Amino acid sequence: MVKERDLDRIDVPEGYEPLDATALAERLNLKRDTVLAYLSRRNFRLIPHPNRLLKMGPVWFEKAVTEWQRRQRGEGDG
Repeated sequence: MVKERDLDRIDVPEGYEPLDATALAERLNLKRDTVLAYLSRRNFRLIPHPNRLLKMGPVWFEKAVTEWQRRQRGEGDG
């Protein structure tokens, strides 16, 4: 999981919970290695783009992932 001391170094918007590759994989019902393979191949059909790329690895914000999932299901705002 994402460590608090690493998060202190980046600007996380209020109300956004950061997710690492493991947490994103659990959220999307994928394996962590699958998420990392898609990320390394820049294949963003089944995973969202990361919100931040840090030395410790990519980070996604939970609200951004939720919005991405809603768009994938076709539940747009209008």
